[in-house]
Amino acid sequence: MSQTELDLLLQETTGIFRKEPALIRVRSTNAMIVGDIHGNLMALDFLVQVQREMNSTSILFLGDYVDRGRNSVAVLSRLLELKLKGPQTVILLRGNHETPEMNRAYGFYEELNDEELFVASNYAFQQMPVAAVVNDTVFCVHGGIPGPVDIERIGKEDSFPYLWNDPSDLKGMTPSLRGIRPECFGPDVFNDFMALNHLSMMMRAHTAYYKGYTWWFNDRLLSLFSSPDYAGRKNVGAFAILKEDKVSVFIFGRKGKNSYGIINGNQERDE
Repeated sequence: MSQTELDLLLQETTGIFRKEPALIRVRSTNAMIVGDIHGNLMALDFLVQVQREMNSTSILFLGDYVDRGRNSVAVLSRLLELKLKGPQTVILLRGNHETPEMNRAYGFYEELNDEELFVASNYAFQQMPVAAVVNDTVFCVHGGIPGPVDIERIGKEDSFPYLWNDPSDLKGMTPSLRGIRPECFGPDVFNDFMALNHLSMMMRAHTAYYKGYTWWFNDRLLSLFSSPDYAGRKNVGAFAILKEDKVSVFIFGRKGKNSYGIINGNQERDE
């Protein structure tokens, strides 16, 4: 894709993102939830193919589309094309790498090699929704939560904790190994947040797991990572299908030199 074509895509999709609220609500009987992509175009193409094969009516990406992978620009372009074709069924949440502080340093800026497109890309990122609620009960976000807060108060301007925070087995809000500003939220904070907002489950991304996913807090929080072979590791990826009141987790990884395939599908769990 040429720089002109990407610029046009950014202009068109920025208008869509601007109209979407910080907290977007999704109704779907068969939703696909995807974690970090990080410039892995082969993973993205595989996931889109699987969505079609599974007849998912919507697909929700949890952020971190660029950086650390070889094809950040191609991944971004593909996602923006998908958004234009299905503005109501393709949901793109903002991740912590959809910020200039991160994507100037971890590969996207260097690959893009154009300051004006870099500024335009990050302006589009700033307009993206921060979180989503699927079918009124499943909270989706890239990172985590700042505490037991009302989700109706989530804003695009003050999104940092939703992009950066992580779950922890320790009670309360505790310091994070990621730096000074990020924090970790414990099971008590999580339970209070879920009760306050009448939610049953949370899905998030942000953390690279060797097996592609992990469950937290008595299987009420699912953390997904959807970029196999991330940064030279031999990890697999995972995605989830939320179908009616059941959640299924699927693991996928390399099946050949240039292809991915599903390795295992977990047993269904009630949301």
